[in-house]
Amino acid sequence: MAHYEIEYQNLDAEETKRKALQDCREWLGASGYKEVAKIIRQAKGKASKSLIVWALGMRGIQGYPAEVMVDHYWQ
Repeated sequence: MAHYEIEYQNLDAEETKRKALQDCREWLGASGYKEVAKIIRQAKGKASKSLIVWALGMRGIQGYPAEVMVDHYWQ
């Protein structure tokens, strides 16, 4: 699997967050993205956010995109 890093600007902007989520979707594929989103939702109250961010790293998503994805689906 290839490795690359995406630089994001204006990290608080909703547009940047949407771009990060789209990048996650492209990396994981549609079904993988749905699976991970479901796991994040189910983990709320059972695991820490930092553990979920770490687990996303095992799927190849790290840093800002991982944090955005967890924040988005943790609700």
